[in-house]
Amino acid sequence: MADYSRYKTETLNKMREKAYEKYYAETIKPCGNWGDGMRLSKLRSISAWEKAVNRLNEIDSELERRKQSE
Repeated sequence: MADYSRYKTETLNKMREKAYEKYYAETIKPCGNWGDGMRLSKLRSISAWEKAVNRLNEIDSELERRKQSE
């Protein structure tokens, strides 16, 4: 888990926007059609999606912690 407490709130907001864009891009990435058949079907690796979700959640939790402390 990264330490986001050292960043300013403005920087965290910018980082959150970029993290959300990355998360959205990974979410809508096509992974094949049902009609491709078993020969062509491959399970898509979701490790990049999991990393994007984790980063977005960590940034959101840091921003929420700062809002509560104000």
